[in-house]
Amino acid sequence: MKHKILITITDTENFRQFSLGQIFRWVFAAFLLLVVAAGAAAYFYLVWLEEAYEEARLRQAVLERNVSILNGKILERQQALDRLGDRLNDLELFVGESPGKDFSTSVRIQNVTLSAAQLALLFSIVPNGEPLPMQGVTSAYGWRKHPIKGGKEFHAGIDLRAKNQKPVWTTANGVVEYAGYHKRSGYGNLVIVDHGFGFKTYYGHLKKVSVRTGDTLIKGDLVGISGNSGLSTAPHLHYEIRFLARPLNPYPFLKWKKESYTSIFKKVKKVPWESFIALISHMAAQAIPPSSLQEPESKDRSSATEGSISTEKSKETSSPKATSS
Repeated sequence: MKHKILITITDTENFRQFSLGQIFRWVFAAFLLLVVAAGAAAYFYLVWLEEAYEEARLRQAVLERNVSILNGKILERQQALDRLGDRLNDLELFVGESPGKDFSTSVRIQNVTLSAAQLALLFSIVPNGEPLPMQGVTSAYGWRKHPIKGGKEFHAGIDLRAKNQKPVWTTANGVVEYAGYHKRSGYGNLVIVDHGFGFKTYYGHLKKVSVRTGDTLIKGDLVGISGNSGLSTAPHLHYEIRFLARPLNPYPFLKWKKESYTSIFKKVKKVPWESFIALISHMAAQAIPPSSLQEPESKDRSSATEGSISTEKSKETSSPKATSS
């Protein structure tokens, strides 16, 4: 018999014997089980690490994309602020303020921006918007070949495409200076509205006049319906804006909006906007509405308004040169 090492464990009732080989087998089995468990744990841990890494990589990609978008927005905002600064400089110089380099943008805007009351007053006095639903322009403001007489002449207004019997409304508050048929001008049925402060609007070739001389109008009130009266080749509206009897290009006024009210200052040079805005600001601040929109009568009025259409049907000698539009 080979020699074996026996280990005996006794108690008060019995005893047990183990050989050293059995103990080694149990220890080895336990060790093997531990190794398998550790391997399984390591495997699942590596899988978790891989998933966590992939998730982190995706998050990093999203963050990089967001950072890129934010950088783009920051660049756009910076460019917008630069443009705003340039515009503020121009506007500050326009209203007589020194460019406020040492002040915040909000303070500078507050210093040069008209209040809601001032804007409301400005847009109630100065013609703005469309006198009828826009369907296009058939003849622009400026020099052109006359569609009927054939010669070259200056077109003092703008011809807006319109079918017969379309509503035509005034583009600012005012008083009707003339309403009726005007033979010498070629405008046919004509309405002239005096808005005060030097501004007047003309609405020509109407089919029907809906107002009378002396009527007080609010912006948007009906003055007539479109037609083809007078020296005209087709139904349309001849629309003029004049300042101190001088014609202005009506197109910038058609597109003039409160949101960009300063745009008119650069587009229309024949109006002294600086003093006019100062007057508007003073009137709005004092809450004093214009007491009268009509200009005072004087003996020299006919000479001061040379080139404009007479306000009386019986006095047509001061009418502008006959034209069609």
